[in-house]
Amino acid sequence: MAWLPLGLYVLLKGLNATALKGLQAYGAANPIGGENPISFCNVFFVAQLIVGLAALLPGRRQLPALLRQLRGGDRRLLALDTLLGLLLGPVAFYFSLESLTVISQTLLFALVLPLSALLARRFLGEALPRGFWLSFGLIALGLLLPQLGMAGLGGPMDELRGVIWALLGVLAFAGAGVSGRAIAQRGWPISLTVGFTTTISALIFGALALVLFGPTHFHLLSARWVVGVIMVYGIGLSLGSELALRQAYRRWSVAQVSLWGSLTIVVSVVSAALLLGEPVLPATVLGLVLVLLGTRMGTIVGGA
Repeated sequence: MAWLPLGLYVLLKGLNATALKGLQAYGAANPIGGENPISFCNVFFVAQLIVGLAALLPGRRQLPALLRQLRGGDRRLLALDTLLGLLLGPVAFYFSLESLTVISQTLLFALVLPLSALLARRFLGEALPRGFWLSFGLIALGLLLPQLGMAGLGGPMDELRGVIWALLGVLAFAGAGVSGRAIAQRGWPISLTVGFTTTISALIFGALALVLFGPTHFHLLSARWVVGVIMVYGIGLSLGSELALRQAYRRWSVAQVSLWGSLTIVVSVVSAALLLGEPVLPATVLGLVLVLLGTRMGTIVGGA
């Protein structure tokens, strides 16, 4: 049963990019009053509000006492985790997906896996698996091959704007992996580590919607299909993957979660091909095999 949270996280997180890309395309194809009803503000406002309230409400009575007990370093850790994992990371993820295909973006975001393990080594003192560098090399080669294959066929390389957003998201999520592990080690209740922080980030996205788009942007949420699709995204994927990840960090190190978490790449690529019709080149398949080989080798050798 210890593998269940990690397996559930792989499935739900792997579907995230495909679902969000579908939301972006669906909103563009179904404008309301000439305006796209799907933006990063209202998507993450609704999705994170669902996650935050679901985790916050059961333990809301104990929350004031918990907040008073936090020291300055603890508060900074929660703030850093919120900034990286709930604000900067999701925004970079959203905007990179606007310029890239799900498959291209997914391969770039696989860099989160080794980078988070390296940061955990630097800041938390966690040992790297003995086969980490070999597995890292295989993963890096697996990420590079699809790009070389595309260039060899004369196809367009990934847009620079999307790549920059993706790399920013990689840094943010890798840092959040380390802060998430540090938070899990403290044994704080989920009402604080997920409920409070995610509700705060949701309110920040709501405030951004007011500043960037104005109050009329929220009127678009009155459309039933808008509320419906965002709520399905929020409950099924955002809430599910967040809770599964937090449970996985209680049982596994950052390096283990990072390496096994690379299986989300397979879920993303397969779902993008089946649901969005994105092409899968032979070089992409070979790259996936190398990434999986590197992941499996790193966990087996590291656990020996």
